Amino acid sequence: MGALAIMEMQANAELHPGDLLRAGRYEIKQLLRSAQDKNVYLAEDHALACQVAIDVFSNNNSILPNGLTVGAWEASVLGRLGDHPNIAKAHDYWEEGKTAVMVTRYLAGGTLADRIAGSQQPGGGLPVERIMRLSAEIARGLEHIHGRRILYRDLQPRNVLLDEWGAVHLVDFDTAVSFDECDPSDLSQRPVIVYTAPEVTDSEDVDERSDLYSLGATMYEMAAGHPPFAGTRETILIARRVGPPPALERSDLPQGLRELIFSLLAPRPERRPASAAEASRRLNDIRAAREEIEQLLRSDETATLEFKSSLRTPIGALTKEEKSRLSSLQHAIEHAVLKTLAAFLNSNGGTLVIGVADDHSIIGIEVDYPATRGSADGWRLKFDTLAAQHLGNGALNFIDLRLEPWHGRTIAIIKCSEREEPTLIGDDELFVRRTASSVKLNMREALAWWRERRRVA
Repeated sequence: MGALAIMEMQANAELHPGDLLRAGRYEIKQLLRSAQDKNVYLAEDHALACQVAIDVFSNNNSILPNGLTVGAWEASVLGRLGDHPNIAKAHDYWEEGKTAVMVTRYLAGGTLADRIAGSQQPGGGLPVERIMRLSAEIARGLEHIHGRRILYRDLQPRNVLLDEWGAVHLVDFDTAVSFDECDPSDLSQRPVIVYTAPEVTDSEDVDERSDLYSLGATMYEMAAGHPPFAGTRETILIARRVGPPPALERSDLPQGLRELIFSLLAPRPERRPASAAEASRRLNDIRAAREEIEQLLRSDETATLEFKSSLRTPIGALTKEEKSRLSSLQHAIEHAVLKTLAAFLNSNGGTLVIGVADDHSIIGIEVDYPATRGSADGWRLKFDTLAAQHLGNGALNFIDLRLEPWHGRTIAIIKCSEREEPTLIGDDELFVRRTASSVKLNMREALAWWRERRRVA
């Protein structure tokens, strides 16, 4: 029956439920998907009592430059890649006449394209944590592929399959090539180009950074719910040369993740990360930063941590009486922020989080926007101006400000390094950090503090 199924398939390029292959070992259940050069079926492996995916290559009479047929080449690539948790594994392969059949593990989680299409995220795309986890797994898979001196050349959401636990497995390596045998012209006219690096469609020299462009396009689609470019082939070719894809209109994306996506999508390869390992490192750094924020927001105020609800007074929250003395209220809030910054700079450093109340509820710096030019950029400018005017321009060299989206709001995380020279507010206010408070020193205390600072230095 297995041979009969193969003969029928040669005539109509299609198998049907109930067809048996390999002397009855594999029973076809259904067609999963069709591609230009093969059909992929769900089948039952009666020998191992499990479900498998079966790739049936319909153009296996084509001989590649390396002397192998398409099916034999993809099977050999998977064999060369070995056992990696984020790459598909070939369990069986055989040829019969002009037909080749490859058996791999069935991945029940479907494709990444399906997950993106079915996302319930407002505005499209996947949740941030899932984007980062999936991106990291794809990058690790690419790092392994490139380490075996192979270019993938077909990374896109439909070729990212997920198992029942949601882990990534990269599939479809029929267009993969060895670094030593890469000919850019053979893919320059491929029909699907939205995930393909510009140097490939321009028939220029390519290296592993072309796969990184595909990673960027895939990550963009995870974030936006659609590919970075749309339209006809010519429209996409022109758009990629003119500039970057449209901005990602999501307020919850970490700035580091947004920057990584657009750096991966740089038109010129030299402007992209140098390797999949670098992309992995940057993703790990972004995840570590978010874990650090989680830890910060769970912590109580200490000698090196303080929370402030806002930089400016939220006008809408004020009573009529408070509004009548708005200027003094704003001055008091600004001074509270400044003395914390100065105290950290004069002590052992520390972190000030603005947009989080003392009870750890997320207020967000958006409450300040009416008084800071209505945007995050305006808020940042107000903060820099305030610090420079009252602490001196030199203080900014020891202050690192990050604006991070968090639970639908934006919070400011301000890290201060210890500064050797005194940081004063104005001409005469010197603050230091003691336990969880910023304390103003009188002249005698300030002199003692300065002598101790010089002695330690």
